This record gives sequence, structure tokens and C-alpha cells, in this order.
Amino acid sequence: MKPMMIKRYGLAVLASLGLSACGAQELEPGASEPVTSTQEQTLEVPADWVGHQLGLSAPRLRPLEKVTRFAQPEPGELPSIRKIEPQNGPEKPGGQVRAMGPDGTIYEVLMPQTDAEKVGSALRERGLSGSSLPSEQPRSESGWSNGIDSRARWTNSGTDWPRDTIGVVSPNGSSWCTGTLFEGRLVLTAFHCLWDGYGNWVNPQFRAGQDGTTQPYAAVNHTWKYWDQGFVDNNCHKWKTTGYRQVCEQYDWAVLVLAETPTSSTGVTPGYMGVFYNGSDSGLAAYSTYHYGYPGCGSGGAPAGCVDNSMWGQSFTCDIGSFFNPVNGWNRNFYHGCDMSGGHSGGPLYSWSPGSNGPYLLATNIAESCTGSACSGTTPNIAFRIDKWLADQMMYWRSIY
Repeated sequence: MKPMMIKRYGLAVLASLGLSACGAQELEPGASEPVTSTQEQTLEVPADWVGHQLGLSAPRLRPLEKVTRFAQPEPGELPSIRKIEPQNGPEKPGGQVRAMGPDGTIYEVLMPQTDAEKVGSALRERGLSGSSLPSEQPRSESGWSNGIDSRARWTNSGTDWPRDTIGVVSPNGSSWCTGTLFEGRLVLTAFHCLWDGYGNWVNPQFRAGQDGTTQPYAAVNHTWKYWDQGFVDNNCHKWKTTGYRQVCEQYDWAVLVLAETPTSSTGVTPGYMGVFYNGSDSGLAAYSTYHYGYPGCGSGGAPAGCVDNSMWGQSFTCDIGSFFNPVNGWNRNFYHGCDMSGGHSGGPLYSWSPGSNGPYLLATNIAESCTGSACSGTTPNIAFRIDKWLADQMMYWRSIY
């Protein structure tokens, strides 16, 4: 039987799905349902897709289930991770990519990893893994945490690159999480930002470069999302009841496909960062690294003078500490000293150090191991590293969307 063709764009998710205002409560039965057909479908790709030039087939999608309702957290709620629990029982492996389409259908993504590797290699060889506006690193000095909040608000001036590539990822009008554009319609964030912590999906928008009540770009819904099923298989999506454990750190990433490129009232777009991986832990640790995010003003450790939906971070570089959680020969996580608090989850760790065409995304922030003045070390926070596997995935989706 010939597989169906499924569109890359689809419809805005919020328009096609019913929402349930349940906050932190569990959804009633029926929040998901079996699919009526498991017929494989082929994801539509551009006519000039680089994969065709490499002799590759478009990815296939096998329907698994359909989400019918999403949780709607109250403004001020945050999906913050502040304690890493010990692992109880065996870990389930990750590496299986899943996707959710515009109508809430969850698919198994049937694509050889070698295809992602070939596309990733081709884009890097052609100089297509960099940012949309190559620039030079700002002058800075090194900084650290030690229980002292060094963040300052990065206000919207309309000229500060790469500020507007960073935005709010939120299912309500308030701060929730942070994400970063790495293509006009692609956002990297933390996967736990797409859950309420009790096993219920949330359905966020992306608001690029928001500054308090000022939105330089229109809020955009997403149509597709991609993630590593290892996070769900290890019950990490229920971290408020099962605990966020070390295995959860290994799979805490997600890519959102926006319905359209964020655009200002004058037709300006925010651009996007590049994507880079470094196989050397010490090499990555030596980079001059920056981080910004959108703190929830009601959370512990929020910056003094916090304004909802405003961007905060250090204007100077922050330290990278030890690496841990090996997966397929790469340490997936590392500690860092970029000052942050609840709401910074999913925010970028980025650098100009890899070379021309920067800045480049190196990692995404996922958790804090302490709060506020209780943080005595120089690198108390945890990041999910972009290793070669994830970098190839990101380049693969960049080639399609």
C-alpha cells in the first residue's frame, strides 16, 4: 500500500485541538486515544531538498496515538527542575525520535540515523550550519555564580543581535520556558517544557524577543514537535510525582516547528543562531559561553526587579564545569555557571568561539541543582549538550523546514 503524504506545515495546533483548563490537576480519561489507522505516511519535503541530492528518501511516519486535550497551566506556574532524584530501577534506552503533528497525532519517525548524518555533514560542508547574521563576539570578562545573581535585563532595542532569536515558550501569557530559533521556523527548547509535570501535555506558543508587554514579533503557534522518546519511556514527563532523575537529563530536548516565521509589523524577522557540536569536553569548556532566559518572577531566585516576560542574563561569559551522563560515547550533560532561575529552562548556551558564522548554539539549559543564595559553587546549573547525534537531527530538520 502506498504511504500517505503528510504536510510539513499543517494547521495551527491551537485551532485544531480542544484545550482543558486543569492546571496541575490530572486530565480526565480520554486525553489521548488510539489512532484509527497505523498506515505509514511520508513527510512532505521541499522539491529541492538536499536529501534528494544525496539519494535519500523522505522520512516516514507511523501513527501511534492521538492527543485530544492539553493542560492549560495558570499564569505564574513554572515547570522548573530544582532537584535531581536518584535513579530507582533500570533505565530505558533513548534514541527513538517521536513527532506530534498538527492534529495531535503522535508518530514514530522512521528514518535511518545515517540519513541525518549525511544531511548534517552536507550542510556543514556547504557552510549552512551557521547563524543567519554572522557577527563578532562582544567583549566580556569571565563570571561565576557563588550565590550572587549577576543577571541584568536585556531590553528590546531592535538592534541587539542575537537577542531576538531567543524567546518565550509558554502555554499561557506568562513566562514558562525559553527557546531559541536555529532556523526561521525551528526552535530548540527543553522537552520538560512541553509537559505540566503530571504526565499531561501543554501546548506552547513562541514569542520571539518579548520584553515585558512589548512583543516585537507576533506570537506564533507550532505545528509539529520532535523529541527523544527516552524521556517519556523513563516516566520523566511525570517528574512532579516520580521525580526528575539523572536519566531524564539525558533526553531533555525538543524541537518545535512553528506555523510561520516570527515577523514584526514592519516585516522584519528575528533571524536564528547556528548549531555546533564539539566532541572534546575540554574544548567545549574552553569556549566563551553566554546564556539568557525568561525567568518566572514568582519563582525562587528570580532576579531583583523582575518583570514578567522579560529576558535576563549575564552580559559576561559563564563557566562550564564537569561533564557527565555518557550516551554513545558522548557526555550528554554538563554543569554551568550561567545565572538563572525558573523559566530559564530551554534557554540557550551559545558562543562565537567555534569560528565564523556565529553565534552557535552549544547546549540548552534544563535544570538547577540549587536555588538563589543557596548556590555556593561556581557551576550549579545543568545543561543538555548538543552532541553530534542531536546536531545531525537539527540539521536534518533545518533542511526540511
